[in-house]
Amino acid sequence: MTSSPIILCLLFEFFYSTLFNHVVVSSGGQCLSDQQSLLLQFKNTLIFNPTESKSLVRWNQSSDCCAWEGISCEQGRVTGLKLSNESISGGINDNSTLFNLQYLLSLDLSYNFISSTIPSSIVIQLSYNELSSPVHAFFGNFSNLTSLQLFECDLYGTFPKEMFQVPTLRILDISRNGLLEGSLPEFPPHSDLQILNIRHTNFKGTLPSSVGNLQQLTHLDLSYCLISGPLPKSIAKFTQLVHLELSNNQFSDPISSAHLEGLLNLLYIDLHNNSFNGYIPSSLFTLPLLEEIDLSYNQFSGQGPTSLGYLALSYNNISINVSGNGSNIPFLPKLSILLIRSCNLGKFPEIIKNQAELTDLDLSNNQIYGEIPTWIWKIRNCSLQYLNLSHNQLVGIQEPYSLYNIYNLYSLDLSFNQIHGKIPILPPQLYYIDLSSNSFTSSIPSDIGKSLENTLCFSLLMNGLTGSIPESICDATELQDLDQSDNNLYGKIPTCMPAMSGSIIGVNLRMNNLSGPIPDLFRVDCSLKTLDLNGNLLTKSIPKSLANCTALEDLDLGNNLMLDTFPLSLKNISGLRVLSLRSNKFYGQITCTESVGDWPMIQIVDIASNNFSGELAGKCLTKWHTMMTVTGYRQSQLDHTILDSSRSPLSNSRFLWNISYEDAVSITHKGLEMQMRKIASNGFTYIDFSSNKFHGEIPKELGQLISLHGLNLSNNVLSGQIPSSFGNMRQLESLDLSRNHLSGKIPASLSSLSFLGFLNLSHNQLHGRIPGSQIQLFPADRFQGNQGLYGLLVTLNCPGDAAAPDISPETPKPNHSISGNNEIEWNLISAEIEFIVGFGTVIGPLVLRKRWRKWYFDRVEDIAFSILPQILLRKWLSWKMGTRRGVRAGGRRES
Repeated sequence: MTSSPIILCLLFEFFYSTLFNHVVVSSGGQCLSDQQSLLLQFKNTLIFNPTESKSLVRWNQSSDCCAWEGISCEQGRVTGLKLSNESISGGINDNSTLFNLQYLLSLDLSYNFISSTIPSSIVIQLSYNELSSPVHAFFGNFSNLTSLQLFECDLYGTFPKEMFQVPTLRILDISRNGLLEGSLPEFPPHSDLQILNIRHTNFKGTLPSSVGNLQQLTHLDLSYCLISGPLPKSIAKFTQLVHLELSNNQFSDPISSAHLEGLLNLLYIDLHNNSFNGYIPSSLFTLPLLEEIDLSYNQFSGQGPTSLGYLALSYNNISINVSGNGSNIPFLPKLSILLIRSCNLGKFPEIIKNQAELTDLDLSNNQIYGEIPTWIWKIRNCSLQYLNLSHNQLVGIQEPYSLYNIYNLYSLDLSFNQIHGKIPILPPQLYYIDLSSNSFTSSIPSDIGKSLENTLCFSLLMNGLTGSIPESICDATELQDLDQSDNNLYGKIPTCMPAMSGSIIGVNLRMNNLSGPIPDLFRVDCSLKTLDLNGNLLTKSIPKSLANCTALEDLDLGNNLMLDTFPLSLKNISGLRVLSLRSNKFYGQITCTESVGDWPMIQIVDIASNNFSGELAGKCLTKWHTMMTVTGYRQSQLDHTILDSSRSPLSNSRFLWNISYEDAVSITHKGLEMQMRKIASNGFTYIDFSSNKFHGEIPKELGQLISLHGLNLSNNVLSGQIPSSFGNMRQLESLDLSRNHLSGKIPASLSSLSFLGFLNLSHNQLHGRIPGSQIQLFPADRFQGNQGLYGLLVTLNCPGDAAAPDISPETPKPNHSISGNNEIEWNLISAEIEFIVGFGTVIGPLVLRKRWRKWYFDRVEDIAFSILPQILLRKWLSWKMGTRRGVRAGGRRES
C-alpha cells in the first residue's frame, strides 16, 4: 500500500479507555533493564525533531525509564506510552521493539507525522482476561486484521456485525462470553474466514444463507447459543470444513442430502439438543472422513443408520432393527463408540455382536427385558471398556459367564434394573461400578476387596443386601466414593474403614442397621468430604479424630443412638456445609466463643429431637456467612465429579462427566419429610433446632440470615416476643415457632415475607390481630392455642373435628377500658379505603352516566373484535342481534 500519514496513533490511542472503558494508571516501580533497553531501541528507530520533542529527547540510560515523561509503569514494566506532539515522522516497521513491550496497555502516538505501510497482518489476542466491557466496532478499523480472539473475557453488550465482515479476517473467536449478544450478519463473498467460534454466547436469530460464502471455513462452532430456524443448504459449500458444532440451539426442520453433498472433509459433527426433525439423510453416513457424529436429543424419526468412530442417536424417535447377526447389515460397520440410549429397543441389538472396534457401548433406558447375554462380554474380543445398561428391566446375567477375565472393562453401570441373586464376581480393573437400585439380596462377598483394587467409585445403593460390611473392603485403597446405603446391613463399621480416609472422599452408609461406635481412627491427612451415617443404630460419641477431616462438607449422623455434647471439636472445619445430628441423644448447651462456630459456609444445621438446652447464642449465628448472603454460592465439588480421573485410563473420556456424587440430606421442611440434593449448588439454607430444651428469647441476630429458606424452633421453651427482624429474611419459605412460650404480637414485618408458604405459631401466648392478608390466609390450626389472637380471613372446620380452633376470625368486642389493648390497624384500614375509592372512581360513572356506559361497552366490543376469533364473534353478534330483536318485539325479555 502507498505510504501516507496513517492514523496508527488513533488505532492504539486509548486502546483500553476507548475500546474497553478501561484506563490503566501507573503505580510506578523501578524500571526493569530489559524494558529500558526496548524503549531506547525504539527511540533510535524513530525520526523526530529534538528541538520540538518534550519526551523522547530526554530518554537516556542514566535515568530510570519509569520516571521518563510519557512512560507509565507497573512493577517496573512499561504499561503506558504517551508520545503525542513529539514531531515524529517516518514509519514504524514490523520489527520495531515497540511490539516487544508485552505489558503495554496504552499507546498514544497522536498528533505526529507518522507515515508507514500498514502491517500485512494484525493479530489481536486478549483471551482469558476479565475485560468486563462491551466490544466496540473500533476493531473494524484494523483493515488488515487477520485474527481476533476474545474468548472468555466477560464481554457484554451487542457484538458489532462489522467484525464478521472484515475481509482479511481468518480467525474470529468470541466464545464463552455468556453476556455477549448479537446476531449473524450477511457474510460478504470471498471471505477469508477459516475459524468462527461464538460458543456459549447469547447470539440469537437465524443462520443466514450467505454463510455459504465462508468457503475457506474449517471450524464452525455455534453451540450453546439461541440460534433458531432451518439450517441453510448453502453449508454444502463448506468444502474445507472439518469440525461442525451446532449443538444446544433451536435449529429446526429436516436435514436433507443437499445440506451435506460438499462436506467431504468433515470429521466431526454435533447437532445434539436442537429441534431437527424428519429422516436422517443416508448420505450423512457415507461422508468419507466422518469419524464422530452426535444427533441425540432431536426429533429425528425413521430408520437409524460407513465408517464411523463415534455415533450418538440417543433421545430421538428412531427405530432400530435389533434382529439379525450383523454380518450383512450396512448400519454400524466399524464403530468404536455407540450411544443409543432411550431409543425403545426392547431387547439387545444383536447387530452389534460383531463390532470388532467397539470400546464404548450405552444401551441405557431402552426397556430391555430379560438377562444380559453372554455375548455382550465378548465384544471386541473381550476388550469393551465402557458399558452402560442402566435403567432397563434386566433380571439377571445369562449363565455361564465370567467377568473376571475381562481385562479392559473400566466402567460398568447396571443400576436401576431388577437383577437379583448374588453380587457377580467383578473384574479387578474396574474403575467405576454401579450396581445400585437392583434386587440383590445376598450378603456382600467376604473377599469383595480383591475385585476393588483399582476401583474409584462403588455403589450398592438400594438393594436388599444383608450381613455385615466385610473387612476386605479396606483393600480398596484407591476408592474415592463408597455408597452402600438403603440396605439391611448390620454389625459394626469395620475399624479399618476410617483409615481409608486418606484417599476416600465420600462414604454413604445411611439407612442400614449398623451398630456400635464410629471407630476413632480417622487419619491426619483425611480427605473425606461426605460422611453420611444417618438412620442406623450407632452409639457413643462423635470420634475426636474426625476433626482431622478438615475438607469435610457434609456430616450427617442423624437418626442414631449417639450420646454426646455439641461437637465443638469440629470448629476448624471451615468448609462444612451440612451438619445433621437430629434424633439422637445429644445434650448440653451450645456455647460460642471467639474461636468456636466459625462455619462460614454452613447451609444446613439440623440438631432437632435431642436434649440440647440453654439459650440460643446469637453471636454464633452471625458467623454463618452463607446464610447471610442471597447470591454468590460457591459450588461444591460434591455436586460434580468427585473422582480423581487422572488415575483412570478413561481420564480423557466423556463418560467420566457423569460419574459424580450428589450430597443429600433428609430434613423436615414445610411440615414434610424430604430429601434435599445438590445442597451447595442450589443455595438452600435451613436451621432446625426443634424438639430440644432451649429457653430464653429468640436471638434477634437470626434476622441477619437473609438467605435462610427454613427455620424450625418448635417444641422448645423459648419465651419473649418474635423478633421483628424476621421480616428481613425475605427468602424464608417455612417458619415453625409452635409449642413454645412466646408472647406479644405477631410482628407486622412477617407479612412482607412473600415466599412464606408454611407458618406455624400454634400453642404459644401470642395476642392481637394477625397481620397481613397473606398470613391471615394460613389454616386456623397454625394459630390455635393462642387465646388472644384474632383476625383470620378464613376459618375452615373439617367434618368430625372435635373442636374448632380457638382463633376468632372476627375482631373481639370492644373493651371500653382506657387501659385496654385496642388499637386501630391503620395499615389494614388504609388499604380498604384505597380499594373503595379506586373502585368507586371507575365503576361509579358507568353506573350513573348512560352515555359513559355506552361508550365503555362500545370500546369493549372493539377490543373483542380485534382479539377473538371471527367465528366466535359471529355467534356472539348473532345472539346479540337476536336479543335486541326480542327486546323490540316483546318490550322485555323473559328472565
